[in-house]
This record gives sequence, C-alpha cells and structure tokens, in this order.
Amino acid sequence: MALSHRARSVRRSTAPSGASGAADASSSARSTASRDEPSSPLRRPGAFRFGLIATLGGGLGVGIIVALMALSTILVYIGLAFFLALAFEPVVRRLSRAGAPRWVGVVVSIVLVLGAVVGILAAVVPALVEQVGHVIRTAPAALQDISRQPWVQQAVETLGLEVDVDDAVAAVSSYLLDPDRLLALGGGVLAVGQGITNGITAVIIVAILTIYFAVTLPQMLRSLSRAVPRSHRERVMDISDEIFLSVGRYVAGQVALAAINAVFVFVVLTIAGGPVPVLFAALAFLGALIPVVGTVVAYAIIIAATLTVSPVTAIVVGVVLLVYAQIEAYVLTPRVMSKAVAVPGALVIVAAFGGGALGGVLGALVAIPIATAGVVVFERVVVPRQQKV
Repeated sequence: MALSHRARSVRRSTAPSGASGAADASSSARSTASRDEPSSPLRRPGAFRFGLIATLGGGLGVGIIVALMALSTILVYIGLAFFLALAFEPVVRRLSRAGAPRWVGVVVSIVLVLGAVVGILAAVVPALVEQVGHVIRTAPAALQDISRQPWVQQAVETLGLEVDVDDAVAAVSSYLLDPDRLLALGGGVLAVGQGITNGITAVIIVAILTIYFAVTLPQMLRSLSRAVPRSHRERVMDISDEIFLSVGRYVAGQVALAAINAVFVFVVLTIAGGPVPVLFAALAFLGALIPVVGTVVAYAIIIAATLTVSPVTAIVVGVVLLVYAQIEAYVLTPRVMSKAVAVPGALVIVAAFGGGALGGVLGALVAIPIATAGVVVFERVVVPRQQKV
C-alpha cells in the first residue's frame, strides 16, 4: 500500500511538469515559426521614416545641384573678384608695412589699375574701332585676293580639286558679310543686346566685389578662422595668409606676362604688316591670362590671320612667336614668378579645360588661381604631414 501510494504521488507530481513542458515546447515552436515567417515591410519599425528621410535627402541633393547650376555665373563672378582682390594684396601689404592704413593701400592700388586701364583703353579703343571698320570694308577684296594668291592656286592644282576658287570665295564672303546672316549667327538683335548688357553688368559686379574683398580680406579671414579649433587656429591663419599672398603674386605676375605678350604681338604684327595688330594684341593679352592653352589658341588665330598677307609672312610671324614663347617660358616667367608658387603645366591644362567646360572663359580664368591655391595647400599641409608619418 505504501508503494502504490508513493507511485501515485510521483505521477501527480510529474504530470503537471510534463504538461507545462509541452506548453513551453509549443510556445517556443510558435515563436520560432513567427521568427522564420517574413515580416511585412509596413510592420518593420522605422521603415516609413527611413524611406521618407531618404526621399527628402535625395530631393534636397537635387535641389542643391539645380541651385548651384543656376548660380554658376554668379559664383564665377565672385571667384574672379576674389582672385583679383588677391592680386592687389602684395601692393596693399607693402604699403601697410610703410605705415599706411589698409584702405589707403587698396585705394592706391585701384587708382593705379584704373589709370592703367583707362590709359590703355584711350589708346587702344580708337585704333581698334578703326581697324575693325577697315577689316569690314576691305574684307570682300581681301577674300578675293586670297583666291588669286599663287599658293592657293597651286594647292588646288596639287590636290586635284575641281572647284572654282573665285565662286567659293564669293559665296563665303556674301554669306559672312550679309548683316542678316551675322545677326542670325549672333542669335538676333535681342541676343546681341542682351550679351552686351550682360557683359557690362558682369564688369560692374566684379569691380564692386573686387573692391569689397580687397578692403575686408583680413576681417573675412578672422571670421572664418573662428570655425577652426583654437589649438590649430594660428597655423591655419598662417597657411591661409601664405595661400592668399602666393595666389595674389601669381595673378599679378600672370597679368604682367600677359601685358608683355600683348605688346610683343603688337610690335611684331606692326613690323610684319599683319592685319589689325591692336585687335590681335588684345586677343594675345586675354589668351595669355590662361597659361599654355590660351596662348597657343591666340597664336594659332594670329598666324592664320597673317595668311591673308602671304604664307611667308605667316611663317615668319609663327617662328618669331614660337621663339618668344620659349623666351617667356625660360626667362621671363621664372623672373616674374620667382616669389609665386610654381604650378605644373599639366595641372594648368587640366584646370583650364575643366574651368572652361564649367564656366566658359571666366571659368578658365578662375580655375587657374584655384589650382594654384590647391598646390599651396598640398605643399604646406599635405606634404609636411606625410613626412611625419
């Protein structure tokens, strides 16, 4: 009896535990099945919020890109004005060391530049207008003379071209000298007027921004330095100051080289009897502001234009300009740019093409000083840091 009573008590004590074990097993099976079962995207926590933030972020990025594209012209104006202000910096600092206030140095620099510009325009514009008018008046006769040049006739015979050179030249001249055709090529009267207005507006905006940047450059630098930790602020200020001074010297030196280039082209074309020497001197000045690329393009146009005089004249002018380019590269540039940072030629070409693709001629002009600043940052920040590793 005692044994049977003990067996019944054991069965009673084990029965509930078995039931609870079965219940635990079934619940763990359900939880495992629920975990294995793929959850709906709508039931995942934060899915809607993640999608909304991603959509808003993408839209914001597209909006920023569109805004930058719309403001690209204004940004180019700002960059050009800033680098022109840096060109005044060496003169302003020299006057500041002599005890003059900064605004006096800026005023003196601007007066000197304006005086030089006004003097050059007063001397160049009347001759330029006269020469352009002469080109327009004599263009038909000049084109006819080209067709009668012996070297043109010989080239046609050598190549075996069955073409009437006189008729071809007459068709080209009648097309190019038709006022309606010229306006159509320029986009119409409205487009030409709009282009002139935009050019005048750009000059005014750049001039005002240049004066503002030249006067307030130290205050701008101090305000921007507040975003740098105090422990690195002094070094950042020194490097920024060196960048501004080096870029300013580079811009001023490039303008000086462009002026020398323009004077040389004017003298060569005047001696050789080339067409419109004042116009091509101005073209050489603008081309020399874009090193390597601009000079090559300007020289190619000048040599092609001297073909209207004679092939011998074009060859002589081309040889003289090539010799001058070598003298400028190996004699003038090292002397003028002795205190400026040296920019590799490959970097100049890449920057000029990239800036031209983004912002046209103004973009190419701005891209060179930006590349110069990048070289200074590389030499003063990246290289010393890598030497310590």
